[in-house]
Amino acid sequence: MDQNQEILQELKNINKKIEIFTKPSKLIWLSFLSGTFRSLGTIFGTLIIASLLFYLFSQFDFTKSISSWMENTLNQINWEKIIVPQTSIIKTTN
Repeated sequence: MDQNQEILQELKNINKKIEIFTKPSKLIWLSFLSGTFRSLGTIFGTLIIASLLFYLFSQFDFTKSISSWMENTLNQINWEKIIVPQTSIIKTTN
């Protein structure tokens, strides 16, 4: 008898799972809930990762490294070849 009750209980569990897929209203509700919780998990995960990255980047001082890089780049440019002095201005008289 005990084995028959276990089999009966398993059949009831299987019927409950099949009922979810055979009734459209339950399937729609289940899909809606799973989509909602999946999107909330994505939002919270993104917020945690973004705040962690923001905190890590705020610990570095980028202004010193960028300004020294710009200064080195500007010092390497040969300005005499870029800026051509004006030699003469042609004036026409009538």
